[in-house]
Parts: sequence; C-alpha cells; structure tokens
Amino acid sequence: MKQPQEISVKSDNFRLNDDISKLSEAFSFSAFRYVDIAREERLAAILARWPLLNELSAQQKENACRS
Repeated sequence: MKQPQEISVKSDNFRLNDDISKLSEAFSFSAFRYVDIAREERLAAILARWPLLNELSAQQKENACRS
C-alpha cells in the first residue's frame, strides 16, 4: 500500500529567503532589498483568478496609504 506524500510546511521559497537573510546579515547588506519575482508573478495570477481578493487587496492598499 502506498504511503501518502507528506506536505512540507516549509517551501523552497522559505529556504531561499532564509539564505538571503543570512547573507545579508553576514555581509551587512542593510540597504539590500530582495524581490522574489516568482512570488510576485504567482500573486498576480491569484489576484487575476479571484476578483474579490483583488478588490480587497486594492482596498487594503488604499487604507494603508490613508494612514
């Protein structure tokens, strides 16, 4: 009987971000800002697929700008 595959809570993305933060600390890159382009693309696709999420996200950005 096959065992179900376990789903890892920590993704490869988490490991990458952790590596970036460790390098930043080691070399004192205080002004370094890492942008995960693949994450941004996935987020854009999710927001395009779910219009309500897109609307709520826009409202949240508006409220943040007002504060």
